[in-house]
Amino acid sequence: MKAKSYSINIHFDKRYPKAGTDLCPIQLAVNISGLQFKVGLKLYANKADYDKACNSKGGSEEIKELRRQITEYTTKAETILDRLPKPTREVFQRLFKSETDLFASQKNEITFLFEEYIAHVKSEDRIKTAQNLAGSLKSFKKYKSKIYFEDINEQWLKGYKAFMTKAGNSATTAQIYLRNLRTIFNIAIKQGYISEKHYPFKTFTIGTSAKSKSVLYAEDLKKLWDYEGTTLRERRSLDYFWMCFFSNGFNYKDCCYLKFKNIKGDTLSFVREKTKNTNTVADKQINVYINDKMRSIIDTWGNQPGNPEDYIFPILNGKTTAADKEVRRNKMQKQINANLKAIGKKLGIQEKVILNVARHSFATTLKVNGTPIAFISEAMGHSNVTTTNFYLKSLPTEKAREMSDSLLSFNDPK
Repeated sequence: MKAKSYSINIHFDKRYPKAGTDLCPIQLAVNISGLQFKVGLKLYANKADYDKACNSKGGSEEIKELRRQITEYTTKAETILDRLPKPTREVFQRLFKSETDLFASQKNEITFLFEEYIAHVKSEDRIKTAQNLAGSLKSFKKYKSKIYFEDINEQWLKGYKAFMTKAGNSATTAQIYLRNLRTIFNIAIKQGYISEKHYPFKTFTIGTSAKSKSVLYAEDLKKLWDYEGTTLRERRSLDYFWMCFFSNGFNYKDCCYLKFKNIKGDTLSFVREKTKNTNTVADKQINVYINDKMRSIIDTWGNQPGNPEDYIFPILNGKTTAADKEVRRNKMQKQINANLKAIGKKLGIQEKVILNVARHSFATTLKVNGTPIAFISEAMGHSNVTTTNFYLKSLPTEKAREMSDSLLSFNDPK
């Protein structure tokens, strides 16, 4: 049995009575391994009623209700401290004040920590990440309505992957959701909610998707380059594609969030929106030379230069909340992609032309031209070349033939 490293007592705080009354707050005095602190219980009483509730049985209905609430609070506190492998003040207070009980059964349910983390990333305006986490939790609950940390082992994880495949989901989607689950496990262990012995990812490999990325090679890129566009929407959509392509293949989201402060002479200097809040590649600065095409795109479709904090492009003008910005960005991206797909079809391009293809095409174009992968990785803001390799398409047939022919160069007549 776990030895108690804590104590809990009820405290009547006579220092802060409600104005004009003799009602004082009732608190929980907690001692965890010598660390003492108090937690408010949202209960008030006068000293006489407090003493009756704590020291005797029976009494009026009001006294009985006060006694019941005090008992409920102390029982909850004891349950939390008994179940936490490494109780801390921060974790105890978070659980105690939460309406969701992580310890509703003898096992620890994952929903509470998922919702906590979703709220955290929302507070950092990481709306897409929050949506992704919420989608993960919803998916897990479709697999099992009640999910406890202790029940998740290698067999459970394999079963979930099979469930996702049977439901018609891609391996990539399952991998993304499982990475989110792994994140929650790491948080639970780090903050002392569960023991490390319950960590299931030591022997289970989530895997990575080997799905080939769509890419445009030189011939198709030239078709797009030579196409002038017959409408304003076509021209604008093409220019946003080229802006993404020339800006080291950044995502359209990066384009939307660019500000005039990111322009430093002939250089566009920025941190990718996707990674600015991560630990692995946090604040990794990407520098792009602003060529004539990019300058023309900014002059044609951008806002007038003014405050350094103003957005370069008018996509997010007037949007103040992170959620509104994401709604606007997604709407514009869908419209631009629809225009690009129509243009690609008109030009006879087999690949589906969308904004994301610009990123993949940037990487593969550099590879075809002999640029070292390490350089491509740095330009794209990746933390390692393994990530970059997922963006690189195989060399086109003619390049493969040239490479093969070059192997016989030693036999060329002088």
